[in-house]
Amino acid sequence: MLTNKRRKNKLLKEILEIVLASTISSIFAFYFLYAISLSIANTYLLNREILLTIIQQSTLELWIKSICFFAGIIIFLALFLFLLGQKIAYLVYIINGLEDLKNNNMENTINVEGDNELTDLAESINFLVLSQKEVLKQEQQLKQDREEMIRSLSHDIRTPLTSILAYSDYIKNKENISDEEFKSYIELILSKAEQIKLLTDKLLGKENKLSETIENGKLFIEQIIYELEEFLEDRFTLNIDLSKCDNFKFIFKIEDLKRIFDNITSNIEKYADDKNSINICIIHNKQRLIITQENYIKTFNNKVESHKIGLKNIEKIINSYDGIFNYYVEKNIFKIEIIINTIN
Repeated sequence: MLTNKRRKNKLLKEILEIVLASTISSIFAFYFLYAISLSIANTYLLNREILLTIIQQSTLELWIKSICFFAGIIIFLALFLFLLGQKIAYLVYIINGLEDLKNNNMENTINVEGDNELTDLAESINFLVLSQKEVLKQEQQLKQDREEMIRSLSHDIRTPLTSILAYSDYIKNKENISDEEFKSYIELILSKAEQIKLLTDKLLGKENKLSETIENGKLFIEQIIYELEEFLEDRFTLNIDLSKCDNFKFIFKIEDLKRIFDNITSNIEKYADDKNSINICIIHNKQRLIITQENYIKTFNNKVESHKIGLKNIEKIINSYDGIFNYYVEKNIFKIEIIINTIN
C-alpha cells in the first residue's frame, strides 16, 4: 500500500518533466540557433560590404527568428516523442505480456522498470502470473493425489472382493459343510464386505473413523493371519511364525492394518512361486512390531510389468504412523519388512 501511495500520479509527473525538459531544450536551441544564424548572416554581409537598411535588417532578423522557431518546435517534438516513446514502448511491452497471460503462457514474466504506475502494473501482472502458476500447480497436485488415491483404494478393494468371491464360491460348491464352518465363512465374508464399505466411503470422501487403541494386539494379528491362511492355503505352502510375538497394544486404524495384510496377500497371489513356501514371521520386541514376509518370485512366460501399487499403499500407510517399510529383491527372492511402533 505504501508503494502505491508513493507512486500515485508519478507517471503524470514524469510526463510533465519530459514536456518541461523538451521545452527548455527547444528554447535553448532557438536562442542558440538564432544567435549563431544572425552572427553568420552579419559576418557574411560585412565581408561583402553589404549594408542593409533598418527595415531590411528587421526583415532578416524576423526570417531568422521564424526559421529558428520552427527548428525549436521540431527539436521539441523530436525530444518529447523520443522520451515519451520509451514510456510507450514499456507500456506496449506490458500489453504484450498481458496477451501472453491471456493465451495461458505462464512461463513469461515482465521485467520491472522505472518507478511509476507502469512499474506497479508490471509488478501486479507478475504477481498474478505467480499466483496463477501456484493455483495451477496446486490443482495439478490435487488431481494427481486424487488419481493416486483412486488407484490405491481401487487396488485395495480388489483383494477383499476377491476373498468374498472365493469364500462364496467355496460355500456354494462345498457339499458337506458344517454349521460351524458355514458360520465361520459367513463371518469372514461380512468382515471383508465391511472392509470394502470402509474403503468405498474413503474413496467418496466419507471417511471419519479415527485411530483406536487395540488392547490385544497379538489376538488381532492372529485373526488377520487366519484370514490370510484361509485365502492362500489351497494354493501356497505357508510357514507362519508367531512364536516371538507376545501380547502388545498399539494405536492403529483397523482397516489400515487390514489393508496392509490384504496388499501382502495380493502380492503373494500375483507374484509368489507356489512351488516354494511363503515365510511370514511376526515379532514383538521392545515396543516394536516387526512383520517380515519372504517368497520366491514366480517365473512368467511373458514379461509382467508391476506398477507396485500394493507396495506403495503399504508404504504410505506405514509412513502415516511413523513406521518403517522396506522391501528387497535378491536374486529370485522377494522380502518385505514392516516395523510398527507399539505402546506399553
